[in-house]
Amino acid sequence: MPLIPMRRYLSATIALAAVLLLPGALSAWNATGHRTIAEIAWQNMTPRARARAVELLLHGPPLAGLQSLRPATGTTDERDRALFLNASTWPDLVRDRDKPWHAYNRPTWHYADFYWDVENGAPHDIPGTHPDSVNAGERIDLLRAALADPSLPDTARAVDLAWILHLVADIHQPLHASSRVTAQEPLPLGDKGGNDVRLDGRLNLHWFWDSILDEGVPRLADEDSIAYATRIADLIVAAHPRASMQPAADSQQVSAWERESLLAAQRQVYDGIVRGSAPSAAYREAALRTSEARMALAGYRLAALLNQALK
Repeated sequence: MPLIPMRRYLSATIALAAVLLLPGALSAWNATGHRTIAEIAWQNMTPRARARAVELLLHGPPLAGLQSLRPATGTTDERDRALFLNASTWPDLVRDRDKPWHAYNRPTWHYADFYWDVENGAPHDIPGTHPDSVNAGERIDLLRAALADPSLPDTARAVDLAWILHLVADIHQPLHASSRVTAQEPLPLGDKGGNDVRLDGRLNLHWFWDSILDEGVPRLADEDSIAYATRIADLIVAAHPRASMQPAADSQQVSAWERESLLAAQRQVYDGIVRGSAPSAAYREAALRTSEARMALAGYRLAALLNQALK
């Protein structure tokens, strides 16, 4: 069973969530999801890695505005942790064209689309297709090497860190390693990670998976975004402790992370989906279960990556 009680999930208003959807937006996990994964990573990082991560973020270039993500109030430890969690959302914040930090927007970095279709009832990878040359997995490998390079300036490594916090989470969202090809969504783009698969109202399949935590665990009236993500992270860690996910939790092979997400998309994400209709209760439960495990792995793997890069 998923950690989130289904009766609470089913009471969430999908229609209201759909109103907030920006058609065609390519994100992965919403801000709650990213902060939750960052919190799981924070809990599993060494004191040295935590301190160095905060130091880097506070020395980011002024145009990036990373320092502004650290709250002005609270204890030093509280403010540092909040900065780390908020930095995981920064690559989505820089989409705002009205802010100077839009200069750091990199839309194609957020996904690594593998193209596939269904033949004789089974998923089939399409020969000759592959993700764009610049993609989430390729960026993770490049940026973690840069993050570990002491010859590079802290200003550059601060931006690298913010991107790594975000992209490790992105690549664990099944629809960020997948683009299904159908008669309705042919090559060269396929269904754009489920963005072109419309459910009820304006809700699409990609956004359904992005927002699954907010739908499943309602935010308390007096709960700020950091406390909210921390509460969810604690629930996920309790349900999926690191020891129970070994050796997968220690995997640092990004291509394996991509393949896991692709297989989840192929085997589960589309199973039971009816275009134009809300997902069934059984589908929601299965999606929650998968999302919990993917977020736990993302957090544990992110911690291992940062412990190594920032040692």
